Amino acid sequence: MSVNSVKNNVLYPNAHWYFALAVLTTWIGFSTSYFGRLLQTGIYHHIHGATAGLWMLLLIVQPLLYKKGKISLHRKLGKISAIVLVPLLVLGGIKMMHTMMSAKANYPPGSVYTLSYIDMYSLVLFILFFGLGIWYGKKIQLHARYMACTVLTVLPPAITRLLFFIPWFDSFSKTLNASFIIVELVFLLLIADDRRLSHIRVPYIVAILLFIVLHVTMNLAGNWNWWKSAMDQFATINL
Repeated sequence: MSVNSVKNNVLYPNAHWYFALAVLTTWIGFSTSYFGRLLQTGIYHHIHGATAGLWMLLLIVQPLLYKKGKISLHRKLGKISAIVLVPLLVLGGIKMMHTMMSAKANYPPGSVYTLSYIDMYSLVLFILFFGLGIWYGKKIQLHARYMACTVLTVLPPAITRLLFFIPWFDSFSKTLNASFIIVELVFLLLIADDRRLSHIRVPYIVAILLFIVLHVTMNLAGNWNWWKSAMDQFATINL
């Protein structure tokens, strides 16, 4: 495929700026809870933070490489991320869940069950969208959309923390639900943009439906005895 042909088939010419905004949101959102406490934070938090940050940076670089016609390097970085970066990110997320469950006495009563449910569901969505992105690697219209979904899926924690800077968001429940609504609105805008450009495609429809299921059920999960029991057992595992 020639460079000119690639340029003519770029799905989101400004995708790198959108992903850069996601990075900025994450940096500001975690500015006090993570970046402001770097010396007091454990190694696993650093690994998880580094891999999540590298994933977002990779999604800034990848659209630029594709836009410039450097397809070979684009694919090579994709393979490296599949073998190294994504497994580390997922394992780091699981370790963070375990650490949280093991220290549930430091959290508001019952909140760890809600948070662990969100984390587990989000990790499953991340793996699903990444896997579909790889599966449709040769179909740019689907590949790019599924990869975009991986970032939107993991953004609510950063948006939740960012909203706490606004005085009106004075409770965890209000802020958490607002962060999900913001992501759902982004999905709706992407679906509307698809319709404007050509026709609505499957990835964002699948993503928003699964995300809405998470949004609804996260407000219930803290009261599920089977989930509490499963997470209590998970906390006893020596990781």
